[in-house]
Amino acid sequence: MICCYDMHAGLDLGDLTRLNQAPLDQMAELGSRLNPGDDAGRSAFARQVVAVQAILKQTYQVAALLAKRSSDCGEAASIWKTMRDYADHVIVTLSILKDLYPQCGTPELHDLALDYRTAAEKRYQSNLEAALCQKTPLPEGLLPPLTSFA
Repeated sequence: MICCYDMHAGLDLGDLTRLNQAPLDQMAELGSRLNPGDDAGRSAFARQVVAVQAILKQTYQVAALLAKRSSDCGEAASIWKTMRDYADHVIVTLSILKDLYPQCGTPELHDLALDYRTAAEKRYQSNLEAALCQKTPLPEGLLPPLTSFA
């Protein structure tokens, strides 16, 4: 029997962030329909905030691992850009919710997302610069000419 699947097919960070969108959407939907003054509602919302926090941390850990294993700086830059964009999305989602539900961990999650966004942007820029540097040819005359042993 011949197996016909690609050994290189796998998830990338973009796939993971798309999968991780559902809990973020659930948190936004829950926050929009609950009464912030209702104890049971706040409790349910706080549990969803904890779930999103765990997903954000896991996504950052995966980004770090993928970037470490990447084959070049351009690929690593792309990974960090994806992480930065995901953190931006979390920040936007929390921008209103943190004021409605400040007692549910939303300000702390917002701050964590800002920290991850800043770190991902720093790593994105660093890898982007390194990728550009790798593509820049050496100036003529910088190194002595190679001698041939013919």
